[in-house]
Amino acid sequence: MKKIIYFVLCSFTVLINISCEGMDEYYKDYRDEHPTYSPAVTEVNATSPEAGSLTLTWTFPETDRIKSVEIVYKESSTKSETVEVGMKTEYTLSGLLLQSYTFEIYTIDIYGNRSIPIIKNYTPIPGREG
Repeated sequence: MKKIIYFVLCSFTVLINISCEGMDEYYKDYRDEHPTYSPAVTEVNATSPEAGSLTLTWTFPETDRIKSVEIVYKESSTKSETVEVGMKTEYTLSGLLLQSYTFEIYTIDIYGNRSIPIIKNYTPIPGREG
């Protein structure tokens, strides 16, 4: 009787392994067509210590997946710069014109995925940051 139960259990285990081998095919299209995003930063703020300079600050989400922060700042619709700042929670940009800039702040996770951008507009003039 023990041999029959053992045989049935072994057969059942083999059948489960065989039937699960092709499971990736069922969700492959979904996985490949839908992007995966890194968690975004929160509480983004800016201060202008002097004219033409902005210090951006943010808070990381509760995760260990993030490996870097990337800031894209746009002077106009055709002129922008990108800065990768690593794992800092603060970054100062200087030499800016005294005009409004659009900032897009992304996180990049350990798998290379970018977050949805946090978009803010700031002016590098003390007291007129927001």
